[in-house]
Amino acid sequence: MRADDHLEDLIDRATHGALAPAEQATLDRHLAACAACAAQVSLAPRFARELDPQPRDQLLDQRALEAALSRMQRLPPLRRRPSPSWLRWAAAAALLVVGVSGAAAVIGRRMAVRPVVQPIAPPVAAPPPRAPVRAASGPPAEAPTPPTPPESPPPKAAPAAHAPLPAVTAAVLFERGEKLRREGRADAAVVTYRRLQATFPETPEARLSFAFAGQLLLKQHRPADALAQFDRHLEASGEVGEEALVGRATALEELHRDAEAIAAWKSLLARYPGSVYAGRARARLDELIERR
Repeated sequence: MRADDHLEDLIDRATHGALAPAEQATLDRHLAACAACAAQVSLAPRFARELDPQPRDQLLDQRALEAALSRMQRLPPLRRRPSPSWLRWAAAAALLVVGVSGAAAVIGRRMAVRPVVQPIAPPVAAPPPRAPVRAASGPPAEAPTPPTPPESPPPKAAPAAHAPLPAVTAAVLFERGEKLRREGRADAAVVTYRRLQATFPETPEARLSFAFAGQLLLKQHRPADALAQFDRHLEASGEVGEEALVGRATALEELHRDAEAIAAWKSLLARYPGSVYAGRARARLDELIERR
């Protein structure tokens, strides 16, 4: 072992009473010959006491670190090999001389100082090594930013069952029935027209729906139901459409009610002599009269 070798591992373990007798003897011989290691051992207890938490440590730590960083940043950076631990102790001792025990506490904690023996030798009058001290006295680590909580998912739309339903009016039901009729859904359209007639019987939409429902029922070969719709239309409407008269006459024919059918065709010709259905009405009259 060379004289400039420093037994830092043995010194650290000795402070915790972890040396075997042979290792303790080796350390004692080394301390007798090495002033640097002896100074490290002698200064350790003092630093241990100074590094104990004190009131207002946090404020003093902050001020001391800011002052030390300011002084160090004014000096040119040096590239040196890592210095032995006794120089780190000397740097910490330099901070103690300015009377800031809190800064020594921060540096000591970051350098994992362990308590050892009472100081004997004065600190070495050498400029504090740049790299280790700079690393040890860096600005206080910022508290870790708490993870951003996941965004809450957007609120779900209320189920359709809970959404307010549009107000049911005669116009709404009539439009619904017309849409179903245009789509060829005759049964559903008739059901919608009948709901309109039962809910809003006195409205213009209901009176018109009788004629439309009658036409759909005729196409479904339900002449009796169709006739009932046409009759309601004729009773309720002030102005009777020629289509309703043609539908009523056709329903009577399919029900083999010939006399009433003849009267219905004559009524159409009387009201609308120039109707597009006039030719059909005359042909049907001729056939019905001849059949009688």
